[in-house]
Amino acid sequence: MESLENTEMNGETFIEKDFSAQNLSGHFYEDCSFTRCNFKGASLARARFVDCTFTSCDLSNVPLTHARFRKVSFQSCKLLGLQWVHLDDLIHPSFTECNLSYSNFTGLKLKKSFFIKCTLRDVDLSQAELAECDFQGSDFFNAKFHGTSLLKADFRQAVNYLIDPTANKVQGARFSLPEAQGLLLGLGVVID
Repeated sequence: MESLENTEMNGETFIEKDFSAQNLSGHFYEDCSFTRCNFKGASLARARFVDCTFTSCDLSNVPLTHARFRKVSFQSCKLLGLQWVHLDDLIHPSFTECNLSYSNFTGLKLKKSFFIKCTLRDVDLSQAELAECDFQGSDFFNAKFHGTSLLKADFRQAVNYLIDPTANKVQGARFSLPEAQGLLLGLGVVID
C-alpha cells in the first residue's frame, strides 16, 4: 500500500482523487473537502479529520482503527460496513443522504448528531447515546436498537424502524404516523 508524502493538510480541496491504494495512517486533515473521492481499500487507521467535508465519496469497509473524526460532514456518501466503534473519536458528525448500511455504532456517544435522509439498514445502534439526534427521513430497515438513548430524537418521516420503548429511552422523541406504529410492535400490541 502506497503512503502519501505530506501527512498534514489544512484547507485543501480534493476532487475525484483515488485514495484506494493509499496508506493514510496517521495523516491529519483539517478544514479539507473531499468530493467524489474513492477511499475503498485505503487505510485510515490513526488518521485525523477535523472540520472536513466529504461529498459523494466512497469509504465503504475502510478500516477506522484509532482514527478521529471531529465535526465532519458527509453528504451523499457511501459508508457501508464501517466499524465506527473502532474510532478514538466521532464528535458531532453530520450525515445527509448517506448510505450507512451494515455499520456498527454500538455504545457511541453521538448526542445532537445529524442523520438526515440516510439509509441505515442493518446497523447496530445498541447502547448508543443518540439523544437529540435528527434522523428525519431516514430508513432503519432491520436496524438494532437496544439500550439506546433516543431522548428528544427526531424520527419524523423516518421509516422501517422497530423501537421497543421498554428497552430504549424514547422520552421526548418525535415520531410521525404511520411509522410510529413501530413503537407498539415491541410491546406485543396487535394493530388492525
